[in-house]
Amino acid sequence: MKIVHVYHHYYPVVGGLERAVQSLAEELAKLGHEVHVITSRYGAEDRPKEEIINNVFIHRVKALRAGFPDLTYPFEYPEKILKNADIVHGHTQNSLFVAKMIEKAKEIGVKTFMYFMAIDALYDHPNLLVRSLGPFYSRWILKKAIQLSDVKLARSLRDQDLLYNKYGVNAIYIPDGVSRWFVSHEFSGEKFREYYKLNNDYVVYIGRLHPLKGIDILIKALYHILRNNSLNLDLVIIGPGDAGPYINLAKRLGVDKNILFLGFVNEEIKIGAIDGSLAVIVPSINDYVEVYPMVVSEAWARSKPIIATKVGGVPYRVKHMFNGLLVPPKDPKALAEAITLLANDKELGIKLGAEGRKSVMTWDEIAFRILEIYKEKSS
Repeated sequence: MKIVHVYHHYYPVVGGLERAVQSLAEELAKLGHEVHVITSRYGAEDRPKEEIINNVFIHRVKALRAGFPDLTYPFEYPEKILKNADIVHGHTQNSLFVAKMIEKAKEIGVKTFMYFMAIDALYDHPNLLVRSLGPFYSRWILKKAIQLSDVKLARSLRDQDLLYNKYGVNAIYIPDGVSRWFVSHEFSGEKFREYYKLNNDYVVYIGRLHPLKGIDILIKALYHILRNNSLNLDLVIIGPGDAGPYINLAKRLGVDKNILFLGFVNEEIKIGAIDGSLAVIVPSINDYVEVYPMVVSEAWARSKPIIATKVGGVPYRVKHMFNGLLVPPKDPKALAEAITLLANDKELGIKLGAEGRKSVMTWDEIAFRILEIYKEKSS
């Protein structure tokens, strides 16, 4: 099959959805299919407009962005690539870039697939402008994407539920996966601890350094733990972005000596950080940023427990005291209590992590499921 994936970002841009698109595209290419990705030049200005990475054909087109990545508008349409495709698969209806490419594919007469995600997730956004105007855009683009897509997919059970119960749309639930290498990699927690000289128990955050991710809440939770002298605990923070505000917060609270900022790291180091930790923390404060957090799957792939806030698609996956712990968003004391619980009960952490691992799927398994749907719906 000739399969075209569409998203406004692609490698070398780093992010959860970017990694998901790349992983799926490369797995499909491994299975012998001709796989293309249409994306914008944002974040890849120094890369060629056309290149092949791991047998995936990348096409970067001119586009204009109105402040937010989802508001990326394409100025070019690679019609030859679209016209010759068996499948054109858009990733997230919230992206104007994706919607316009799917619209063009629909005009040409190609079968269109769309991943729907973060449905109606802007109502609690902390940015007043986004909270006020965002829902109008998201409803408009959602209805447009419903009309343009022949086959609807949902990345999370939350979005599948909302699409059916609120919009009368049947979507097929296909989650993201993790690499088989990530699951089978040898345990490297001790190596990580030794290299970074971590003698205390620690919890780890992995993700973008962004206000909606709740990193400040996590730092305040650490402050509550250390202030009460109940534990001598460290925090490891991994991910791209500006660490300055969080370093300053840690210094003001007097917990900076207990926090290690590593920035963006490779997969080997990430695995070591997860393996050596008490738990992986997802402290996000907003529905929009946690549709199907990959870090949950990555933690479970390493049999580690998750402590997460009840936002977005998280409660559909993480069940309190079954495969993780759930806490209210924006509540550092509740987060501190959950961390303390696992620090004082290591057996509980082992039990939660083992249960979580049972639900993890690898990208090759996801690729086979997607292919079955492609074949069934395009025949």
